[in-house]
Amino acid sequence: MSTIRSTGDTDRPLRILIVYYSRFGAIKELAGIIAEGVVKVHGASVDLLAVEEQPLGEARGDETDEQMRQRRGAISDRVARADALIIGGPAYFGSMASPLKRFFEDCATAESAILDRTRPWHHYLFRDKPGAAFTSSATPHGGNEQALLSMLTMLIHLGMIVVTPGQRGPILEQPSAPYGATAITGPSGHRELSAQEQEEARYLGERVATIAGRLRAGWQAEVAARQDHLLESSAQPFDPSA
Repeated sequence: MSTIRSTGDTDRPLRILIVYYSRFGAIKELAGIIAEGVVKVHGASVDLLAVEEQPLGEARGDETDEQMRQRRGAISDRVARADALIIGGPAYFGSMASPLKRFFEDCATAESAILDRTRPWHHYLFRDKPGAAFTSSATPHGGNEQALLSMLTMLIHLGMIVVTPGQRGPILEQPSAPYGATAITGPSGHRELSAQEQEEARYLGERVATIAGRLRAGWQAEVAARQDHLLESSAQPFDPSA
């Protein structure tokens, strides 16, 4: 699990969490390239969180039940505290890989200090955060766009703000998907990422960090404006005849 930070002093770096499941390494490589795009944005930081084959609630080695709950809760808290999420996994049967889906199911229902497990699909800690997706498949028609849509649908259920690259010009010649970053990597993930695929991955990371930064700045400005209004109201002299 690694952390990359961009240069520049800020009160608190913008936290972009990239959650990915990679079976052969291609998705892991895409995640790293997306991270390069994130840190191009001033004040942004990025964490890479790899999803394991095992469910979060399954003990690792000689873990006790309590240690398992603490580990699971810590991961859930980390996901919840992120300012934005970028999720990725291979396209399986035109949908997201089951370990990635199960990861979010586990996180949403985990017990922790800040997560209310009674309302997993309407949790306010996920709401209003930017979310994006990336994927890869073995063949050009391996279901990349369908897999992206399944990931974005999950983010919608969590109340997140979906961020996509959209149609980029020239539209009639642009080979990239408008829903997220994709790659064609062969049946065992052996095919190297093309320059176009790498460019789209970096662009997605930069776009998510940019939008997350704008949203946070807007929310901070709104809070400051409300505080100023309250101060102005409290400074007004009391008129008993009013």
